[in-house]
Amino acid sequence: MKEKTFKKIVIAGAGLMGASIAQIFPQYGYETTIYSNREQDFQRAKEIIANCQNTLIENNIIADKLSQEVQKSIIYTTDLETAFKEADLIIEAIPEVFEIKVDFFRKISDIIPEDSIVATNTSAISINDLAENISNPQRFCGTHWLNPPHIIPLVEIVKSNNTAELVVDSLLTLMKSINKKPVVLKKDIKGFLSNRLQFALLREAAYLVENDVATPEDIDNTLKYGNGIRYACSGPFKIVDLGGIEVFNNVAKYLFPVLSKETEVCKLLNEMAEKDYNGISNGQGFYQYTEESALKEEEQRDKKMIKILEF
Repeated sequence: MKEKTFKKIVIAGAGLMGASIAQIFPQYGYETTIYSNREQDFQRAKEIIANCQNTLIENNIIADKLSQEVQKSIIYTTDLETAFKEADLIIEAIPEVFEIKVDFFRKISDIIPEDSIVATNTSAISINDLAENISNPQRFCGTHWLNPPHIIPLVEIVKSNNTAELVVDSLLTLMKSINKKPVVLKKDIKGFLSNRLQFALLREAAYLVENDVATPEDIDNTLKYGNGIRYACSGPFKIVDLGGIEVFNNVAKYLFPVLSKETEVCKLLNEMAEKDYNGISNGQGFYQYTEESALKEEEQRDKKMIKILEF
């Protein structure tokens, strides 16, 4: 069998991730629809897309004319039949609530074509559990995008126990066609790759703060100006190759036993959450933010990411 070709792509969900993902496809000639069950979601989605596109224009990633064409081409609808009856690919990016996702997949199962591929952008819910609620589960898998998806190249393709290899191959080809860097998880696992690695690091960082070894700022700087640069260029296994397997093996023998083994709730994060510290959304986190500085922080983050990716 041949890989599936895609013409019509539907993003279910008009929030931050749904809108940000949707804007990517029209640039490469794919007919793109955003579905939401609430008409009022679309104005916010359009604002998110406009802001993202402005960042890309300012950094010479996309021309202004093409950006306007991309934004005008996106279709918005609240009608299930209109959205999904001819969809080649559905990417679900609705709220991260199992029951809401299950209800959605059951509804579209009676509408979508038999050969449609269905993917979820969940970052926490089991792909296997969700697959049980879609007709023809062989066509179902995870596609986990990282925020901001219009800049970060990585997309994690996560197989369920039933996902057909042809589905994975088709998605790999599609993601490469839109200049993404897909990776494949051979089986479903909590947190996938990116979150497991991120939270393993966060667990150790929190442990170091809790034990008064260093401040959050100095730990951030260690990553920003040291390890993070190395990881962006090489990744953990290539770093070992470059530094020498024997060296890393010897260090691991005396360092692994003293690393954090916390398996319960992160005390540091839990204490901050209980104080209603929520980062840039309310101005108080590990750092303090005004509305203006929060916006500037996000703008600077995006510009830095684009600069890093230029190499």
